[in-house]
Amino acid sequence: MPAPLRPLRRIAHVGGTLLSLVAIAFLVRRGYALGASLGDALARIGAPALLLACACYAVGALLLGFAWVLLVRMTAGGRVAAMPLFASHLRAQLAKYLPGNVFHVAYRHVAARRAGIGHAPLALAFGMESLLLVASAATLSLGVVADARIVAFAPWAGRLAWGALALPAVAAFAAWLHARHAGGTVAAPRLLAGTLAVLAIDLVFFVLATFALCSLGPGGVGWPAASAYGWLALAWLLGYVMPGAPAGVGVRETVLVIGLGPALGEADALVVALAYRFVTVLVDAVSGGVGFLLRDRA
Repeated sequence: MPAPLRPLRRIAHVGGTLLSLVAIAFLVRRGYALGASLGDALARIGAPALLLACACYAVGALLLGFAWVLLVRMTAGGRVAAMPLFASHLRAQLAKYLPGNVFHVAYRHVAARRAGIGHAPLALAFGMESLLLVASAATLSLGVVADARIVAFAPWAGRLAWGALALPAVAAFAAWLHARHAGGTVAAPRLLAGTLAVLAIDLVFFVLATFALCSLGPGGVGWPAASAYGWLALAWLLGYVMPGAPAGVGVRETVLVIGLGPALGEADALVVALAYRFVTVLVDAVSGGVGFLLRDRA
């Protein structure tokens, strides 16, 4: 990063860390106030619901690893070995829990460089990954950004969400420019098809992630989930772009509690949000372990 921008990066990271701490304090305070009702809500989540949530989220996590392989192959050109990239993506899930919320990206970059992939293709792959994930999350959040609570706090959120719909086109155009500059022979239709394939994978990930969340609700997967897609996508998006907050901890749970509270009740919403965090941490830990097991094979 250029030297003039480093102070801004530090400020952003400190601000994100403080916001994460404030969110955690809010959750602790609400948990203390709700008291015994949290135990009743927690008792409603059985082992089958937890297993179903883990299975759904695990499939989604594997799909994101596959999407990463597609992106690197698209930007690097030629035939890139899939297993090292896929295994490093799984291992990197552990690094996102480190303070800073950037080490999982750095880990994948280093692992791909060891596989002989250049900085420019990797930078483009990371950029496309971010654009397509943000576009997917913003698309699903369109159903909730018009909520009166969001409009009162951030009236520009709706415009940003609609504007994010153009990001897949930006990603595809960037890939096309890179191919032209590198003298590659990848045709524009193939780049467009690859971009749309990754976008579809990202959308499926959010659907599976929401299904995992809904399985933890008081009515299982049958509870009204129309708004759950939007709130989960919004919570994930804020955690993703929040510098300094490891894996968006605190931020995502707070958004889920605020968003799902009216439908589930605050106690159930808080328990579901915390149970969902437990599921994601567990799946990420197992994914990281599988990634290290695959490292020797890769």
